[in-house]
Amino acid sequence: MAEIRPMRAEEIPFGLELCRIAGWNQLEADWERLLALDPEGVFVAEEQGTRCGTASAVRYGTRVAWIGMVLVHPDFRRRGIGSALMGHCIRYLQQHGVESIKLDATDQGRPVYLKLGFRDERPCYRMTGARPDGLPSHHQARPIAPGDWPKIAEMDRAAFDADRLPLLRLLHREGPSAVIERGGELQAYGFARLGFNASYLGPLVSRNPEDARAVGETLLAALPAGSVYWDVLPDNAASLALVESYGFQAIRRLTRMVLGASRCSDGVASLYGAASFELG
Repeated sequence: MAEIRPMRAEEIPFGLELCRIAGWNQLEADWERLLALDPEGVFVAEEQGTRCGTASAVRYGTRVAWIGMVLVHPDFRRRGIGSALMGHCIRYLQQHGVESIKLDATDQGRPVYLKLGFRDERPCYRMTGARPDGLPSHHQARPIAPGDWPKIAEMDRAAFDADRLPLLRLLHREGPSAVIERGGELQAYGFARLGFNASYLGPLVSRNPEDARAVGETLLAALPAGSVYWDVLPDNAASLALVESYGFQAIRRLTRMVLGASRCSDGVASLYGAASFELG
């Protein structure tokens, strides 16, 4: 039986090895971010002293948490290690009083999660395309400033239904950001970062499609040429239409699932980009 324990920072290369095997997009910075958010919530599975799997459980206070990074080395698959990691994450989060545990499930993983008590919440699409050239400049969009954080925190809680300010501050340090403020009221904000297979745009939150486009194009223009991932919740039809307007197409269609209290808030109308499958 596999032993599961917290990941140490020096084991990030093992996590990256599993990401490369799986074809995932994470870089070293993604693992560092997970450990910074919760050093006790990133796990390694070992069998007879050999590392064989990983998982992460990111807590946004006690309202919502996200399970992700469930990876098992090919040499150790079909031994129940992935299920053991999932069970460990669930117990860890329940012991910390988390009310709502979420994840983004593939079609292959969904039946497993249903058996664990998860329920379908809504679809989540990974859209991808080439970074557009010749994007217009948007004078109203500017980088996030220190004084913006209280307003971002308030707007983000309404959109995401939990406090993810620590995550947003980390993302701000890692890559480009943009915000639009009008009449003293925050209208939109977003973040972008690099990835192994493609750059990543998100999260992106906006009160309206026009400002979402302005922030999105500002972030796209700040990324290097090449492929971009942009995860959206198609329940917000305006977000899907925005991303499709750049020629992006869905390459993965996942199901957002929940265990415990359902927090399917009305804030989805302002979500124009998710943070990622492992972060929500």
